[in-house]
Amino acid sequence: MKERRVLVITHGHFGEELVKSVEMIMGKQDYVTAMGLLPGCSVDDLREKAFEVVAKNDADGADTIVCCDLFGGSPSNVALSCLGKSDCKVVLGVNMPMLVQLAQDIHDTEDLDELVNTAAQAARDGVVVKDRAILLGK
Repeated sequence: MKERRVLVITHGHFGEELVKSVEMIMGKQDYVTAMGLLPGCSVDDLREKAFEVVAKNDADGADTIVCCDLFGGSPSNVALSCLGKSDCKVVLGVNMPMLVQLAQDIHDTEDLDELVNTAAQAARDGVVVKDRAILLGK
């Protein structure tokens, strides 16, 4: 099975902090790189950094899974532009359940599409609405 690496691209420091939070639960995740679009940083600069990560992963023979925070924003445009440089997977809507699922399965799930789809489902399943009536059984 090929090595897999994850690139998290978000607005601000969200992705970096999300990875740190996942590491509190799952331990150090050496295969994850996080970067964000920061004030004063251009989209072109972020795109160049992302392309460098993807190119290095390709050169190392590793699959890349790009996870991004929000479809339609500048970071997602950068993430999607990686598809023009590499046969990577892009998943939009990153959250903690998605990254925890990837951490659990990345070395054990042979099929890359299955890995990505399972992580996307974990992200969807991780969004739960509760209110007082539900808690009181009404």
